[in-house]
Amino acid sequence: MDTPKIATLPGRHPIHALLASPLHDPALTLEFSRYVHLGLGRTLSREIFHVEARSLGDAWLARAIGALSGAQELALHSRVTREGGIYHIPMVDFAAVESVEALLFKMRAVRQSLPVDITLYNSGRSLHGYYFCLIEEKEWYEYLGRLLLCNPPSGVTREFIDSRWVGHSLEHGFSALRWSRHSDIYTALPERVDYDAPRP
Repeated sequence: MDTPKIATLPGRHPIHALLASPLHDPALTLEFSRYVHLGLGRTLSREIFHVEARSLGDAWLARAIGALSGAQELALHSRVTREGGIYHIPMVDFAAVESVEALLFKMRAVRQSLPVDITLYNSGRSLHGYYFCLIEEKEWYEYLGRLLLCNPPSGVTREFIDSRWVGHSLEHGFSALRWSRHSDIYTALPERVDYDAPRP
């Protein structure tokens, strides 16, 4: 499969919002993986690697995707290190979204505990969300709990937050969201969704 042309999504891939955020900090080391997807959030294999934030850019992303082999995909992890400390980028994988307006309404309690608004991406399968900021590890576990509380009571209606994705985050000690479209099971690179943020 040919390497996807990142330039076809000018400014709309998650890397561009990250580069424009405080996360583009020379003191930060970001965590990524090359993984093979098995469905239902499971992986056949995962190779974790680390990159200094100052090394990121379109050229880096093209090389990273071009280096994928077989059915591998590239994912950004929530886990970040700075001066020996561990922090997390708050992320979320949505299961079912009626509209962006409904999403923002249901995520109000989560947003109140964070300093930035959510940035949304259409992954081709579901909506992904990033809060481009850092939280401490203890806060990250609390954040995941608040995500689960956004879901309706069991059996009432479809999940809003992908609870299996949260479960895998807790199991692995990091969240992960896909940054590539290398295998045949995906149809698109993640692309930013434009919307008007509600006024406070």
